[in-house]
Amino acid sequence: MIDILLASYNGEKYIAEQLDSLLAQEGAEFTVVIHDDGSSDGTVDILRWYHQAYPEKIILVEDGIRCGGPAVNFMHLVQYEAENRQAEYIMFCDQDDVWLSSKAAETLSAMQKREESAGKNVPVLVFSDYIVADEQLHPMKIREDHLQIAKFHTDLPHLLVQNYVTGCTMMINRAALDGAGSYDPRMQMHDWYFALIAAAAGDIFHLDRKLMYYRQHGDNDVGAKDVKSLRYRLQKLQDPAIRQSMAKSLAQAALLDERHGRKLSPENQAALGRFLEVGKSPKWKRMLILAKGGYLKSDLVRSIGELLLC
Repeated sequence: MIDILLASYNGEKYIAEQLDSLLAQEGAEFTVVIHDDGSSDGTVDILRWYHQAYPEKIILVEDGIRCGGPAVNFMHLVQYEAENRQAEYIMFCDQDDVWLSSKAAETLSAMQKREESAGKNVPVLVFSDYIVADEQLHPMKIREDHLQIAKFHTDLPHLLVQNYVTGCTMMINRAALDGAGSYDPRMQMHDWYFALIAAAAGDIFHLDRKLMYYRQHGDNDVGAKDVKSLRYRLQKLQDPAIRQSMAKSLAQAALLDERHGRKLSPENQAALGRFLEVGKSPKWKRMLILAKGGYLKSDLVRSIGELLLC
C-alpha cells in the first residue's frame, strides 16, 4: 500500500485536476493523505468534496494546525503518517501538477527491485523525471541539459551542497520515513532531507522515466529553472541569500549527523565529517575541502560561485 502525501495551500485553481490524476492511478493500491495549511481561497471546500466523494481513497487531516510553509506542512504529514498510518511506501505530491496514470505503479516496481538488494529495513528512495509544462500543461521549451534534473548526482558529497531530488517525483519506503524524525528548522526542504538520509544511510535510485507534468506558474514555491541561462546566473549572483547557502547546508548536515551519523558506513561518516569541517575552517581551507571532497554544485560556473562565496 502507498500513501500519497499532499500538502495544500491556496491551490483552488489546479488542485482538482491533480486529485483527478491521482484517482486515475492504475496498477497500485494507494490512499491520498492531505493537510491544508490554512488556505483562504476555496481549496478546503474542494478537498472536502473529494473526501466525501472518495472516502476510501482520500483522507483529509483537519486539525487546525497552521504550518506556515511547504517544508513544515510536508513534515507535518510525515509525522501524521508515522503516528497514524501503516503504509509501506510514501510518495509526495504537489497540488498543482498532473501525474501520468502509471506513475505510482512504475515507481513502486522500481522501489521493490531496489529493496530486494538493499533490504526493507534500509532507507530507500526512488525518484523519477518530469515534463516541464506551462499553466495549460503544454510542454515548455527549456533545453533539458539546462535543467538541474538533466544531470543527477546521488552520492552524499554532491547532495550535501545541492538537492537533485524533486519531492513530487519521489517515493520512500517505511524505513526512510520512520527514521526521519520531526520537522527541524535546519531542514531546507523535506525532499532534500530525505535524499540525504537515503544517500547517507541507505539507497537512492533515479528512475529514468518522465511520469508527471511539472506545472510552472507564477505561484510556484519551487519550480523548474533554466540554471544555465544568463538571467538565472545574474539573479543568483545578486541574491543576498546565496551567501547564506553554505551555512544552511552545513546546518542541515549537522542535523543529519545528529540523527543518523551512527548509522552511516565508515565512508559516508568520513564524507559527512569532512564537510562539517568547512564550518570551522578559514576561507582557504574551506575552498580546499570543498574542491578535494567533491562537495560541488552541478556545473562549473555554479561550482566556482560556490567556492568564491563559501
